[in-house]
This record gives sequence, structure tokens and C-alpha cells, in this order.
Amino acid sequence: MKRVLFFLALLLCLAPLTARAGILGPEKITRDTDYSREKGEFSAAIVVDVESGMILYEYEGLKAWPAASLTKLMSALVYLDNQAPDGTVVALISADEVGGGRLRVASGAKLTTQDLIYSSITASANNAAMALARLSGLGVKKFLGAMNAKAEAFEMRHTTFVDAAGIDPANLTCARDLAKLAWRAFDNSWIRKTATTAQYRFKIRNTGEMKTIKTTNALLVDPQYNDVFVTGGKTGYLEESQYNLAVRMRPMEAVGNDDRHVLVVVLGAPSRDASFASAGALAKWVWDVYKW
Repeated sequence: MKRVLFFLALLLCLAPLTARAGILGPEKITRDTDYSREKGEFSAAIVVDVESGMILYEYEGLKAWPAASLTKLMSALVYLDNQAPDGTVVALISADEVGGGRLRVASGAKLTTQDLIYSSITASANNAAMALARLSGLGVKKFLGAMNAKAEAFEMRHTTFVDAAGIDPANLTCARDLAKLAWRAFDNSWIRKTATTAQYRFKIRNTGEMKTIKTTNALLVDPQYNDVFVTGGKTGYLEESQYNLAVRMRPMEAVGNDDRHVLVVVLGAPSRDASFASAGALAKWVWDVYKW
């Protein structure tokens, strides 16, 4: 009976999250080992092979959890369905201010829609994400409806969005659903570009002030992580969620190849640095125990 349960669990782990036709996933070559999760390291996590969609590691993958700013991956996708970021000048207004991390400018500040998408994804600014929803052409209520409709289309069965920025802990999801979202979001050229930008500089059009925003993803810029090559990343934090992270990466030596390309989601890490450390450790573990 124990052997049957073991193989059922193994089959579930190796099932594709969202399969790409005709692409086989890697083979686990060390079946007697599992990732050694430290107590309190994270509340949930998943590692997915990018090319095949195969789940390579999962811990509490269906556990309900606040999405926090990982919500912005969905709001960016919905905005991009309806608008193209360009040189159009728009204004931030007081209604965009919902607290938390924000682009530090006054109400009425004018910037381009391209500046907004960078501010939302690269710097995780809540007011920028709320402005994208307002300026999408849908209206905020229909925009939220479109976010939830897209979640349903992505088969994110455990996810509900209630705002565009992720400031409300009622934006509930799970690691498996967030992997489905990030898997698609990082394939979008605009999101991939903003999610791999270390620093972005732009002008506030009505004041002439120059603003410089920086990535919140240390895996992209911290020299201690220079053994991984990031192809997409987004952080999130709320008091209720602690530190969330979705990141896609390869070993640095594999740059230019499609093998060993993984997507890692870590939810509920006790610190931002811990979320980066866990994501890196999970990726390196699967690179050691799987053969591509």
C-alpha cells in the first residue's frame, strides 16, 4: 500500500502544470532524495520545468494564500490585452493611491503608459498598477472581471482577484495557480522586459523631474546570485502573506539553451532575502536531481 501511495504521489508531482504539445519533461535521476525544507522556510512552493510544464517539486501547492503584488502579473496581462504601452502621456490621480509600495510622485503627475508598466512590474508600485486598470479602457469593475475571467481561462481554480495591485489580502490564490500565471506572464514580451529590468529612468512630464526606479528582485542584480540567469521575476509582500516570489531562471552556464529552464514560486517566506535564497536553492536542487 505504501508503495502504491508513493507512486501516486510521484505521478502527481511529475504531472504537467500546463503541457506544451510534444515536449517531454526531465527525468528524476535521484529518486530517494527530496528537497530539505527548513522549518518555517516557506509556506508553499512549486518548481516547474518551463518547456514541458512538468511539476518538479511541490509543497502545499494548493494552500490558499494572499497573492500580494504577484497580482500585478495578471493586471499587466489584462492591461496589455487592451492597450499597448507607448508614449501616450497620462496622469496619476488620488484614486490610484491605495497605500503600500508606490511611485513617489504627487497626484496629477504626468508620465507615459510605458513608464506605468515599468513602475508596476519592475518597481511593484501599487499606484501604477491601479492607474493601469483605470486607463485600460474597461473601467475598474470590468477590469477586475477580466482578471478573474483570465484566471478561469488559465485554469487557476483556486484564485480570486479583488484589486489590480494586490494590496488587499482577499486576492487569494495558491502556488500552483501562481505558477500557471507566471508561466504565461513571463512569455509576454512586455512583462518579460519589465520583469528583467534592473533599473529604469523616466521623466515626469509636467514637472521635468527625473525618476529612477529599481527592481525589487535581488536574484536579478545581487552578485551572490550570479550563478543564475533570470528570465522573469516578480516579488510580493503583505503582512498577511509575508514574502512571495515568482521567478523564472536558468543556470548561468545554460544561457542560450532551452534546457534546465525552471519557474519557481515561493510563498510566505519570512523575509525578502529568504525568498530569494529559497528560490535559488530549489532551482539548484532540481538541476541536481533531474536530467534534461
